[in-house]
Amino acid sequence: MSQLDSTAPEPSLWQKIWSAPEPEISSAGYGGELLVAGVRLLLVVVLLYFPIQELLHKPGGYDPLALLTTATLGLLLALVAYSATSRRWGKSWIGFATGILDVSLVSAMLAVFLILGRPEEATNSLGIFPIYFLAIAATSLRYDVRICILTGFLALVQYGAVIAYADWRWQVHSAAFAPLAQLAGATFIAATVVVRSRELRLLSTRDRFTGLLNRAVFSEQLEREVAFARREDGRFAVAMLDIDHFKKFNDTYGHAGGDEALRAVAKTLRDSCRATDVVARYGGEEFALILPGVMSGRATDLLERFRRVVAVKAITLPGRSKPASVTVSIGVAIWPDDGDTPADLLRCADQRLYQAKAEGRDRVIGPTPHHHPRPTEESRRVATSEVQLPIAPMVPPE
Repeated sequence: MSQLDSTAPEPSLWQKIWSAPEPEISSAGYGGELLVAGVRLLLVVVLLYFPIQELLHKPGGYDPLALLTTATLGLLLALVAYSATSRRWGKSWIGFATGILDVSLVSAMLAVFLILGRPEEATNSLGIFPIYFLAIAATSLRYDVRICILTGFLALVQYGAVIAYADWRWQVHSAAFAPLAQLAGATFIAATVVVRSRELRLLSTRDRFTGLLNRAVFSEQLEREVAFARREDGRFAVAMLDIDHFKKFNDTYGHAGGDEALRAVAKTLRDSCRATDVVARYGGEEFALILPGVMSGRATDLLERFRRVVAVKAITLPGRSKPASVTVSIGVAIWPDDGDTPADLLRCADQRLYQAKAEGRDRVIGPTPHHHPRPTEESRRVATSEVQLPIAPMVPPE
């Protein structure tokens, strides 16, 4: 996660276009991918209408049967894509794969018309050709310009091949080539929208001072992580981190020194965490983390290592020859042992953070080795409904 700095050089147009989206942008794009997966299923079902109608009017005909077979295959592929997307498979490449799938399904339907000797329907289909534009427009929901360009380019190549073959084989009127310009224009517009949307979203999701995610985005990411962990029976850790004696540090070295300390801790956090981890400035000198797929002991070990790195890191202060240093206190909570809602997890991590401060600061407090999982609401209901305690008879006083 790169720090937002007004002195940093402006990225070139090529860097804006052909670069992977930032982690929070990628996460938002994956939400768009889920939406596209559902719409794709709906559109393929709609496409099934055309061959079914022809089959009903031409029972036993070869033409509608071939179209129905192609549409059915598309439905199966759409179901596979929907299942993979809902399970977060291939987050780094699934957008490319489904973009290719979308335009290839449209092209396959048009190619079947060519195979059946119906070139006019292949090059002038008002029911199928416009889906190219839907496929290209859907790429803007993924916030990745590379997917826009790849999808649009593939649509141009595939539809160009369809009309070129139709023109060569049946001398289709040259006006059929006009839609290529329309596809190119749609691709350019989608790519431009994505570039601008990413710039605006970065401004709204990042803390401009440290370059980390802000509190609002962290809360959104935590809700998504809880929902995914519930669905897939996963585990993850949440940590709250605070710079020790930060007010005293500010009083000693001034606000400029405090600013440098915040930036140093933020940079160390970014450098120490994985690309899949969520790192945010929660407020003031407090930071928050989400560590997906990390168990209790490993989370504590990772954050203990980070604490040691911060403690020995030299912070260069403006106007001072000698560097300074800071320490941090960290509280860790594990899902679902420490709570089954985002609010419960944050509350538990915050309580352990204050426990770390109360015990002398500069330490990590996580679940104890003999920590018992916190009962969820469902387990409490089950226990209440299934466990019947014997009721002792009342004995009258003598």
